[in-house]
Amino acid sequence: MPAALALAAALLAAPPPAPSAEAAVAAALAPGDARARVEALRGGAPGCAPGAFRALRPVLASGEVPLQVDGRDAAGRPCRAFAWAAVRVTGPALRTTRAVRGGEPLAGAVEPDEAERVAGRAALARLPPAARAARALPAGALLAGGDVRAGPAPGEPVQVVVRAGDLEITREARAIPCVRGRACALLPGGRRVEGRLQDGRILVEVP
Repeated sequence: MPAALALAAALLAAPPPAPSAEAAVAAALAPGDARARVEALRGGAPGCAPGAFRALRPVLASGEVPLQVDGRDAAGRPCRAFAWAAVRVTGPALRTTRAVRGGEPLAGAVEPDEAERVAGRAALARLPPAARAARALPAGALLAGGDVRAGPAPGEPVQVVVRAGDLEITREARAIPCVRGRACALLPGGRRVEGRLQDGRILVEVP
């Protein structure tokens, strides 16, 4: 996409102008339970007294955020400049209270905490049902999505719900290893099924 079109798209999607850089960043903050603090501001234009700020992209994590700055010059005429805000974003997170083995249930082994939101690492604020450690974790580790596996451990009993249109059939099965993000089980007859975990059960949808 050409730079001009990208800028136009960003402006159309941007929140309304705010009276300060801090307010503009807060308005563009994407995670609803996160908080942001402007630690430094650079750019702008000499002679253009700022009056309104607008973030040009959603604020997802700590880093630099481009701002559009509208104001007035010494003669009272409208002027526009652009600036960069260095932003630190924090939000709810979970931290292990003790060392956890891979495959061990995480319920009772974590506590709420506050952590910085860093690009490329999504902090986990809530445990999914039947959450287990995807690998060994030390005490005091902040949980990210990749540290957690949901659902029963291999070998444990699990219900499989096969849904085809309005018809649903529920069978008892045994959980088996599966790719990340999916859930697999072995039915009594030896058939392997794969689906998604929903309310502690494996849902298999048949087209």
